[in-house]
Amino acid sequence: MPRKTKVIEVEPEIEPEGAPEEVEEIEEVEEVKDIKPEVKPKRILTEKQLENLKRAREAALLKKKELKELAQKAKALPKKEIELKAAEYDKLEEKKKQLLEPQPVKKTTISNNSIEENVSMLSIQQKLKLERQKMLMSALTPMC
Repeated sequence: MPRKTKVIEVEPEIEPEGAPEEVEEIEEVEEVKDIKPEVKPKRILTEKQLENLKRAREAALLKKKELKELAQKAKALPKKEIELKAAEYDKLEEKKKQLLEPQPVKKTTISNNSIEENVSMLSIQQKLKLERQKMLMSALTPMC
């Protein structure tokens, strides 16, 4: 559907003849703004007041430094926490690697008729298993 639009005719404004007077008044106001106000003389301070101002400025500088240091510490705190967590994580990773690595086999010394042999616990178990198998095989062969 097409939209309906209204056309309104605007009549031009007619400036009254008194308008130039208003323009003159505006120019006068602008001239008044250009005039600078007189500079006020500085307040005269006594020695005691000057000393108090000096102390106040020094105290303000100290306070400003303290606030700056606190802000820096506040910014550094998250970094330190992250570093501590990273170090803790590294330690946990190291422990995890140690647990996942195969443990070295403990070796024991067995003395048999004055012969010392370094044999690991794993090899002892394997030898016992082989001996059992041999005994079973030797027991079963005469039956066949």
